[in-house]
Amino acid sequence: MSTSKRPPPIEVRNLNKRYKDGPHANRDISLTVNWGEALGVLGPNGAGKTTLVRQITTELLPTSGEVRVVGIDAVSNPDAAKSRIGVVPQEARLFYGLSVYQHLRIFGVLRGLSRRNARMRADELIEELDLTAHRDFNSERLSGGLRRRLLVGIAMLAEPDVLILDEPTVGLDVESRQRLWEVLQSYRRRDGAVLLTTHYMEEAETLCDRIGIIQDGRLISLDTIANLRSSIGHEYKLIYESSGGQQTVYGDDHLALAGQLRAQGVDEYSVVRTSLEDVYLALTQKTRDEGGANAAE
Repeated sequence: MSTSKRPPPIEVRNLNKRYKDGPHANRDISLTVNWGEALGVLGPNGAGKTTLVRQITTELLPTSGEVRVVGIDAVSNPDAAKSRIGVVPQEARLFYGLSVYQHLRIFGVLRGLSRRNARMRADELIEELDLTAHRDFNSERLSGGLRRRLLVGIAMLAEPDVLILDEPTVGLDVESRQRLWEVLQSYRRRDGAVLLTTHYMEEAETLCDRIGIIQDGRLISLDTIANLRSSIGHEYKLIYESSGGQQTVYGDDHLALAGQLRAQGVDEYSVVRTSLEDVYLALTQKTRDEGGANAAE
């Protein structure tokens, strides 16, 4: 079926989560993830990212609002919604004494595959995830990167419409992180949808079509990186040394910025396009400033 006629993989509308006698973890969050898209969710610790993910995966019941997975109401019909999702939680443990192949085969059966199909799917994923050399290794012998790759494989067993990953590469070395990125990019090319939370700006820039930023439980921005960069007027930054140390100036026109520096007698500088980290810091600082101003009124 054409994806244009299918409901979006994930729809969240006016989602709120308030713990009893506790914090308001999510406040009126609305977002949609499209087919073949990776949407990254950024935010400081405690901002509400994991709470959002756990409501989408049906682990947490929203206080109010709506979550739909491929058109299925995840609140009223959680089992049907979960059947369309593959999840890699931030903290997950593998089973001691089971090999890579055994994990995939057993979890394949648990996800509803026949024993024959579970064996075939395990073989496919071992090859796709570049785990052939470790096929018969018990989980305790695997490095951190191999464990995360296996967890992604378990999530992909039933060929889900949506992959949801909470900090998927935390603690991994550069090589392991990039190998996992390749797996996720391959999944997207098959029109799968990805929702991930991350603290790594490079990861978000590499994998994600759009970025959502959560602060104090609110979704303060959601757009492409290019549009987010334009929204803050910081297309470029020029970096130079002064008697006070390294200085940075921002603006949309690098030629105009260079002219300003030369007028001040600065002849040596570097021109860099602003990064996602620059955008993130500018937007979160703006929200903090506006919150402080509102509180003062």
